Amino acid sequence: MLKKITNILLWILIIGYLFISFSFVTGKRNQLIYTGIKVNVMDSVKSGFVSDSDVEKIIKKKYPRWKGESILNINKEILEDRMDKIPFVKKAEVYHSLTGKLVVDVYQRKPIVRILKGRGFYLDTEGKKMPLSDKFTSRVLVVSGAISDQLIKEELYELVKFINNDEFWKSQITQINVNSNREYLLIPRVGSQKIEFGGFDHYKRKFKKLYALYTEGFSKTGWNKYNRINLKYENQVVCTKKN
Repeated sequence: MLKKITNILLWILIIGYLFISFSFVTGKRNQLIYTGIKVNVMDSVKSGFVSDSDVEKIIKKKYPRWKGESILNINKEILEDRMDKIPFVKKAEVYHSLTGKLVVDVYQRKPIVRILKGRGFYLDTEGKKMPLSDKFTSRVLVVSGAISDQLIKEELYELVKFINNDEFWKSQITQINVNSNREYLLIPRVGSQKIEFGGFDHYKRKFKKLYALYTEGFSKTGWNKYNRINLKYENQVVCTKKN
């Protein structure tokens, strides 16, 4: 019985200690004032769509007297919402450090193709449009020609995604042109030939045939013997020699 009472008292003391400690830490935390801003732009080495100064401007516009403010007086959710409205931002997370820094982690959207239509735009990894930037140009696949939103939705995004997910094709195919009949012309990085890809149908099979030509055929004949490669036909690849 005595042992049982001792255990109960021990647990009461532990819970009381934790409650007091938590209240003390919470009180101290709520007394924190902001001393600085720290911006972490993810993938900033690869992409420069968003800069530290862009983020700081948003904070200072909303809270011009942010320095010295209590952490209770700055609404982090509002700041996150404003960061998310930047067209190049996929997600933003705003929090504070134990030293009084207002910390912002910014995750940039990743373009996978540049569409040359009108003023031009990118498609990101989710197939969503994002505008071009005056500050940074992403080195991605370029597509031109008869491009519509319907074409993007029905086949172009899937074709581009396939190319970007394959290291060989991502490095080899630099540009695509599509005509009004939805036939694709591919421009490679290595080799002077143009690739008449045809329609979107059986596109994986066509790339498989093209890969066999590159690895088995061109290894013997060389990369610059032909000026045209035609993949439109079902069971063959037609190559046109240079004049």
